[in-house]
Amino acid sequence: MRRHWVLLGAFVPLLLIGAGNSSAPSNELIVNGNFGQKSGRVPVGYQVTGDAEYRYLGDPNRDMSGFGIALISNEDLNRDGTIGGAVSQTVSNLNPKNGRWFRFSFRGLAQNGFVVDDDDLYVKVEYFSAGGKTSYDHLAKKIYPQVEQARKDLAVNGKFKKNGAETWRTYQVEIRLPFPEVGQARFTVGFGHGRGDSRDGAFYVTDFSLTRIEEATDAKSQATSSAVSDAQPSGKLIPLGGRWFYQALERETSAPKTFDYSNADKLWYHDSVWQTPFVGNMSSVLRAGMKDLNGNIAQTDTPLLRNVMVSFDGSSMILHTSGIPNHPTGKFPEDRGRGNPSYITMQDETFYIPLEPKENPKHFVTDETNSNHALNMGPIGVALNGVVFYNPFDMGNTDATDLMDRCCGHPQQFGQYHYHKYPICVNSPWDDQGTGHSGLLGFAFDGYPLYGPYESADVMAKDVSGEKALNEFNMHYDDQRGWHYHVTPGKFPYLIGGYWGVVDSRDVRRGPPRGGNGQQRGGPGGPDGRRGPGGPPGPDRA
Repeated sequence: MRRHWVLLGAFVPLLLIGAGNSSAPSNELIVNGNFGQKSGRVPVGYQVTGDAEYRYLGDPNRDMSGFGIALISNEDLNRDGTIGGAVSQTVSNLNPKNGRWFRFSFRGLAQNGFVVDDDDLYVKVEYFSAGGKTSYDHLAKKIYPQVEQARKDLAVNGKFKKNGAETWRTYQVEIRLPFPEVGQARFTVGFGHGRGDSRDGAFYVTDFSLTRIEEATDAKSQATSSAVSDAQPSGKLIPLGGRWFYQALERETSAPKTFDYSNADKLWYHDSVWQTPFVGNMSSVLRAGMKDLNGNIAQTDTPLLRNVMVSFDGSSMILHTSGIPNHPTGKFPEDRGRGNPSYITMQDETFYIPLEPKENPKHFVTDETNSNHALNMGPIGVALNGVVFYNPFDMGNTDATDLMDRCCGHPQQFGQYHYHKYPICVNSPWDDQGTGHSGLLGFAFDGYPLYGPYESADVMAKDVSGEKALNEFNMHYDDQRGWHYHVTPGKFPYLIGGYWGVVDSRDVRRGPPRGGNGQQRGGPGGPDGRRGPGGPPGPDRA
């Protein structure tokens, strides 16, 4: 997996990915990670100071997002003359003898009116002795530049091509305890120098997570404060097909039959680096107000540890999903009888991703009204978190990308939550701040991978010209990744423009998802407009 190392006082660049700790792993060290338990006006286990409030993060009539801390930069709402605040948790019993590498993450959303001077939005880690009496060191990283970069690059990814950066992201950092005497650490997200004049002047914080990760034996030779290791993982690697490998234990001679949240860290993908892309993506929560497989409305939040499961059969990666997103969503059905009338509903779906994708010599590109049916209605691929990709069109074959929630998804009439464009909340194993090639987001049904928007530092793939420019399929080639797709925020066709390769026929189904009825979902058609093997295209009424 790509490592972002911290060595004796250096702080790594923060990763923006889309996974929280809604279903905490067994080695979770944070208490009350989703901020759901409270004592008075503060969440249990946390310290809240200054211009920070514990509250529901968003509009409860529009958002399914849960509770957390709002860091408020609005001068008009400030009462004591200071503009700054923080939330933190102190973690004890770190015990460096069990390993000194840890991963800290939290989910955040910067409202459009959140403004600070001096880039003063930060993450801080402070180290103490086991009893907490001695302070050893601290590390800090300003993250406001990342907020500003996203506002510039991703504005067109929002509704009506505006405010696309006002979405949930998860900020992640990997740290190494600097001294063996460290037994406690305090993890803080805070801000100072706040200013603003609107009521949406807040930075939302939730889903704290701290987990112990594998000791990096090659850290000194592989890393500096900002370096990324591309070294092959240690131990025995069992090929699974294509670019996938299993990191076996010493006595194992074969891979597990199934991968889920419990062993996702042993499932490696190799393109330009080694990575474990399903880590943080295989569990989710069926939130109150969503529907279960039987069509019943959930009354309480229920963890779905195995929301995504993966296996291999030699020719395909077989991905089973319940289809429940592992990030906040809009509240569906939407209120007041306007907008999307559907519930987000659990699915029972299995998809087959070719391990050795093959170019289809008869491939062709969709047009702006989908008149040639190059891309079927319904699923055309699947993201790492088990949520499916759809083509750019709604039921009237018009652009559907202005109807999304803050994480760029919504449910169709049978309740299947899906993405029509760059799903910014999906966990990617890369640092996607425009400093290099974007990370893996998922796969189209022809087996080719779909990556985020950046081709290189400060350059989006959609803006590349010359021989490396994307073709009409949103695809190009490089030596590390082979042929691959890129998302193109604000630019049609947003995800893919057609199947470059041969689609596994098992992914083209007749009839609706489980529990649905009515319209069929179509398969890819022919260049003369004939219907594909899935029958007539089904509508997306959302």
